[in-house]
Amino acid sequence: MCKKVLVAMSGGVDSSTSALILKIKGYDVCGITFVSSDFPNSGVADAKNMCEKIGIEHITLDISCEFRKKIIDYFINEYINGRTPNPCVMCNKTIKFGLLLDKTLELGFDYISTGHYVKINYRYGKYFITRNIHEKDQSYYFYALSQSKLERILTPLAEFRKNEVREIAKQNGLSVWNKTESQDICFIKGSYKDFLFKNGVENKVGNFVDENGNILGKHSGIFNYTVGQRRGLRISNKCRLYIKKIDPLSNNIILCEKLEIKKIKVMNFNFTLFDTLRFKIKADILTRYNCKPNKGIIYKDPQDENILIVEFEDFAQFASPGQSAVFYINNILIGGGIITS
Repeated sequence: MCKKVLVAMSGGVDSSTSALILKIKGYDVCGITFVSSDFPNSGVADAKNMCEKIGIEHITLDISCEFRKKIIDYFINEYINGRTPNPCVMCNKTIKFGLLLDKTLELGFDYISTGHYVKINYRYGKYFITRNIHEKDQSYYFYALSQSKLERILTPLAEFRKNEVREIAKQNGLSVWNKTESQDICFIKGSYKDFLFKNGVENKVGNFVDENGNILGKHSGIFNYTVGQRRGLRISNKCRLYIKKIDPLSNNIILCEKLEIKKIKVMNFNFTLFDTLRFKIKADILTRYNCKPNKGIIYKDPQDENILIVEFEDFAQFASPGQSAVFYINNILIGGGIITS
């Protein structure tokens, strides 16, 4: 009996081609698309059309309540508290490989599949993820997944380049083969600032200050900025200025002339290959998706076992609270967590 796979389909070329490849490989495939009152364009029509073309069933799942609570409320609260959220990381953790994976098993499917460019391997009784050697690697978004979840996930695009995926779709008559890839946050139409305004977040003008508390100028609201930013500050100074810290309590943004991030703290961490961290390890650390890795040492905070300390060999350029720090050893994803300071 062939294995049953539920494919999360957005109506784009990646998820559509994933469904096609799995069907060709002999899986019993069904497409599923999220719908929510918070999505300006969920891609349902394109997803349905692609399923019809491929010859598979398509279903929809209304996640309005869960998405509002787990993603949108989180997104808004992070900005209110002076942090820079990463809704894609949170969505993969709580929606795609949380809510949807639960639905997959409830409906009697063996696997869930997505259009991510991620390679999941199995060796010596463990599932592990390796960085994609091609130009597109999305392993950064998978650090929060456990072994029990990884064994249920199929990622058929792992071995392909983007242009190869488009060619496969074109050759098989999928009309979305040249569909533009969305670069926006799925639940926001327009700017994220307008979205925050509409959801009741006040844009409070405050002060730019130096490290001694001296006022350097005015900022236009803390959610317009992120730690590490140097452009768009509109401050006259003999040297370049960088955002060192955002303080939501005082509504001040602290600037410095040289941003040298040598150490960060990480919370809500997860390790994909082992249960906990028992000793110091050397790793390559990504502090943002698609940034250059920094080498460093990771260990538990001696004062708080729920916090990781990351010490960089060189200074990190970007390490904004709210973003994820993700760890690799020899291109193998070992875990990650949320930067807290």
